[in-house]
Amino acid sequence: MSDTREESINAGRFLVVGTQAGGKTALVTKLAARTDQSMRYEEDFGGTIETEYLRISFDEGKFFSLLLPVGGQEKWQKLRERFGSTAEGMIVILDSCTKKFWVNSLSQASSISSFLPYDNYPIAAVITKRDLNDVIRKEAENFAQAIMEGLEQAKTAPIVYYSRGFRITERKIHLLSDVLPFTTLEQVIVNSLESKYFSNLVPGNAQQGKVLLPGFSLVNCRIFSRALTQELCTSTGGDQMQVLSLLNDMRPSMLELDTSWVDLLQKYPKAGAEPQVNMAELSVDVIKKAILNNLLASETDINNFTSELKTLSSKTGWKVSGHEHLSIFEEEGLESGAALINQMMVDVKESVRVDKFNLFNPIEELF
Repeated sequence: MSDTREESINAGRFLVVGTQAGGKTALVTKLAARTDQSMRYEEDFGGTIETEYLRISFDEGKFFSLLLPVGGQEKWQKLRERFGSTAEGMIVILDSCTKKFWVNSLSQASSISSFLPYDNYPIAAVITKRDLNDVIRKEAENFAQAIMEGLEQAKTAPIVYYSRGFRITERKIHLLSDVLPFTTLEQVIVNSLESKYFSNLVPGNAQQGKVLLPGFSLVNCRIFSRALTQELCTSTGGDQMQVLSLLNDMRPSMLELDTSWVDLLQKYPKAGAEPQVNMAELSVDVIKKAILNNLLASETDINNFTSELKTLSSKTGWKVSGHEHLSIFEEEGLESGAALINQMMVDVKESVRVDKFNLFNPIEELF
């Protein structure tokens, strides 16, 4: 009697990449919590970096997936390459409230494509913060009004901010002209939005603050403010990806970090001079249009990004498993995210091993 065997894949290792504060850790932790009820997600203002895969079970544990989110900062590039060389698929996280930074997420995925061990390598796009996208879309004019009021106030009163370090130091800066550099405009926008949409903020202890706009956390406020500042400022040249890398390496505002654009040019010399804006060119309408047209993603933006992934597949060896625009804090969103990962596991079966280098099997370490 002949011996017939059928191989079935019941586990898949997926790397999760994307620009900082896009929701990588939140997605993975919330999905893993459906398997392990003891797990809880807590937003970390400083960003997180996982060192091991989190397990997500399907079909009552008969098969499962292992997800690993790697920090979005440039300093973790080597780590992304290392884990990418042993992963069986990749999830690209995109923040639907800051589509300005999507190019950075795509760059992360593309930069490790040469390290991937398979052809027909499953890749999927998860566009996060769908709920917040809807909220900001409705609130855009109020955002713009608050920022304009903050700019008017800054003309007559000093801008107050808290420098971070071993201690929190209150500092003030006076406007010397109507032309604002990126770092100053960023702080004005942060101050304006925090004053309107948060209460009881304590310097050095952000967790005590109360959020007044659903889903608009302090971390989301900082990332959104940074993207909006970049959109409103005029660049004087320089490599755009270098600028994005420079901005992506930090979460608090530059003034709070007690650094300057000139200091950062030592690490990113091709970023060019600090962008700036003339306050006379800003208005409620200008800011509102920037938010609605250039920061908040539409379904068209999402479809175009997915098409770009498919176009790149011929060069990278990817196979696009699909995409989802979701909220990770809603059960419906988690269900659609899990279904997409399930589809990726099906697609793993069609991937073809490429002998680029010697691989070890880290999955053995889990058992």
